[in-house]
Amino acid sequence: MSSVTHSYYEWQLSTLMLAYDAVDPLERDDSDAHAKRQQDCEKELYDLVQAVLPKDYLENPQEDFPPDVVVELTKATIRRAATIVAAG
Repeated sequence: MSSVTHSYYEWQLSTLMLAYDAVDPLERDDSDAHAKRQQDCEKELYDLVQAVLPKDYLENPQEDFPPDVVVELTKATIRRAATIVAAG
């Protein structure tokens, strides 16, 4: 995973985790709950990417995504975060 790709993934993951934190804050020292939330968000992010990413990129994960695909992933991530917060 390239540095840029890794940073983008971290942003997506952080965005979802912060949305859940806004609705259901965790105790600062509850490392088990934080680990579970991260694992759940990683799965949710995986599912989101599978739903949004064009088949060509799913079949060739080493390919860099063009800007229009990144824009769609960004929109989907922000929409999901907004849905999480609105449901809270």
